[in-house]
Amino acid sequence: MDDLKDARLYGGIGAILSTFGIFIPYTGLLILIAGLVLEILAIDKISRSLNDKEIFKNYLISTVVEIVGVVSATFFGIILLVFLVVRATTVPTHNMLRYGFLAFLGMLFVVLLILWTTSIISAIFLKRSFDSIANKLNISMFSTVALLYLIGAATSILFVGLLVTFIASVLKVVAYFNIPEAVTQTSSQ
Repeated sequence: MDDLKDARLYGGIGAILSTFGIFIPYTGLLILIAGLVLEILAIDKISRSLNDKEIFKNYLISTVVEIVGVVSATFFGIILLVFLVVRATTVPTHNMLRYGFLAFLGMLFVVLLILWTTSIISAIFLKRSFDSIANKLNISMFSTVALLYLIGAATSILFVGLLVTFIASVLKVVAYFNIPEAVTQTSSQ
């Protein structure tokens, strides 16, 4: 059962990189991506060890939804920013502040709405995946992490959710390092 042993290592290191990598100047995004890839490999190994394809499928959907949300919000934000700059150069000076401010508020609202919606959808699929792992490996920390991610996503619009999500990311490291070397599945009813 080297798969679980590898999953523990890949998942733990991946979670560390994806949690703290973004704080590293210049290479933070690359480190975050490397961490995400390691976590995907870990979940794949867990899914194979437990012979439950839904674990990986739900995790992959969660990851894709989150990436699509970030890319969409970034793309939409850039388009609206370009519109704002063009609008600011074509509107008479006495109306520029008012139009610029309204366009900025609109841009911010749409970008935050995209991020908020996709992070909630992503957290729902992550919860499904992590709850299955928690039940089958008897590691309740995965369920706790999943619940915190869902709470964090739902409350991120208030910005308190960002702290909850960070706490969930740190606890995810602990959850991965608690994975046993061999499968000891609990009986499901």
